Amino acid sequence: MSDIVITNANLLDPREGKLHAGQQIRVEGQKIVEIAGSVGVPEGAVKIDAGGRVVMPGLIDAHVHAMAYVNNQVQLANTSPYLVAAHASKILADYLRRGFTTVRDSGGADAALAEATRLNLFPGPRLFVPGLALAVTGGLGDFRVRTEHEQGCPHCHGTRNIARVVDGVDAVRRAVREEIAGGAHQIKLMAGGGNSGKSSIYSPHFSLEEQRVAVQEAADFGTYVMAHCYGVEVIRRSLEAGVRTIEHGNLIDEETAKIAAQKGAFVVPTLSTFVASIFYADRLGTPPHIVEQVKMMVRRGVEAVKICRDAGVKLGFGTDLEGVMHHYQLHEFKIRSEVETPAQTLHSATIVNAEIVRHEGKLGELVPGAFADLLIVDGNPLENIEVFQEDGGGIRVTIKDGYIHKQEI
Repeated sequence: MSDIVITNANLLDPREGKLHAGQQIRVEGQKIVEIAGSVGVPEGAVKIDAGGRVVMPGLIDAHVHAMAYVNNQVQLANTSPYLVAAHASKILADYLRRGFTTVRDSGGADAALAEATRLNLFPGPRLFVPGLALAVTGGLGDFRVRTEHEQGCPHCHGTRNIARVVDGVDAVRRAVREEIAGGAHQIKLMAGGGNSGKSSIYSPHFSLEEQRVAVQEAADFGTYVMAHCYGVEVIRRSLEAGVRTIEHGNLIDEETAKIAAQKGAFVVPTLSTFVASIFYADRLGTPPHIVEQVKMMVRRGVEAVKICRDAGVKLGFGTDLEGVMHHYQLHEFKIRSEVETPAQTLHSATIVNAEIVRHEGKLGELVPGAFADLLIVDGNPLENIEVFQEDGGGIRVTIKDGYIHKQEI
């Protein structure tokens, strides 16, 4: 791995929401070691002239499903894990092409897949994984067909899904320990219902005691719990249990947002998945009443971003896409632009998400000592968020961990 020196750069600082002109960056191995108006150029270094373009940190998506190559979870559960992993490698490469140098999976991806991206066995972002999300019998995430209630879950048959079914405090405790033993970076709870129609979006899953034991077990192992939540009651139960990140949060109200802010919890909106679900409704055979519900979730989800900002909640950035919808990933920026400035959304997709994955100062910003994850882009994202075109066409250079994955200058 050669040293890299980038010159003639307008450096984007997402923490302050500013550009710093005329900067140079020196990368040594996997780390940024020097940023100044002029830096040393080691012998043999790769030189990249940014040509006055914006150089910025790699983006972070805090809610993806890298294993979900199809929208049908039963089909996914009955596909060989080797084939699922092969599909996941393409999905991960697409994330990287769109400028996401780090992603946090939200159910399905395991430590082995994260290791494969670390070893550059195929192009892909740095990956933080939960293993299998935890779900309750009959709730969102229980994708078993009826006979499997007696035969055992799909996971037991050696196939790969995004969730496993656990009921009761002791079962939750054991499941958390098993996922962490398997290399999980965080634990995911399906804390409420979803848009599948199987369980109401307002319905809470897992008792308060079950959630508390998950939070305690995760904390004992030095990690945390992320929870799928839509309705207010679902969100409040998770906050009371000590869950660290509320995923989605579309139906949050002002009072609940204040509670989240007081507890220092994060909320990770995922609006593009709802917009994509509407677009693909006919293709996926979505019933009309669910389509109407999803339209409501888009409207309320955009309102939720403003509610959380006004309450001082730390807002992350996620997308939650599956199957045919993955290409909507960068649409999240445009959707959030209805209620946010570009600087605010970029702050979520860099600084806040780096804090979520517990890599403050290492990811999400270009500072000495940080990982060499950076992009060189056409245009100024602080002025026009549509710099991030659907497939990352405006990204000229992508570097992850000091490895150049794309160079079109």
